[in-house]
Amino acid sequence: MAKKPKTRESLQDILASCSDTLFPDQMGEAPVTIDSRDADGDTPLHVMLWRDNTHAVLQLIKAGADVNAVGDMSETPLHIAVKKQNLPVIDALLKADADTSLKSEFGQSSRDIADQLGGEVRRLFLNYQT
Repeated sequence: MAKKPKTRESLQDILASCSDTLFPDQMGEAPVTIDSRDADGDTPLHVMLWRDNTHAVLQLIKAGADVNAVGDMSETPLHIAVKKQNLPVIDALLKADADTSLKSEFGQSSRDIADQLGGEVRRLFLNYQT
């Protein structure tokens, strides 16, 4: 028997799945918009990056999520994508004009982290100046 193909989450499903993480006191019942923020500043884009959900991240970027949102530890989505070495997401964030110079609480920009990692991650940054 053939496997049933996986269906992709809609934008509404993606946002709803972030509710429990962004607003735990409301036990998943809080409405979430594309740029909702928790007390630390994290957005659905941050949440989906930490969950390694590339499809959801790309959907959020396409829908206009703030690619420069500063979240917990002053990290942007690009900081997280670089740390996770998620090449398709790094590329999408750079194409969406993510600022490579914003520094986290640790004094590092996403470009600094990419330079430390080297390889393909660093190469993606070579074409982008911010």
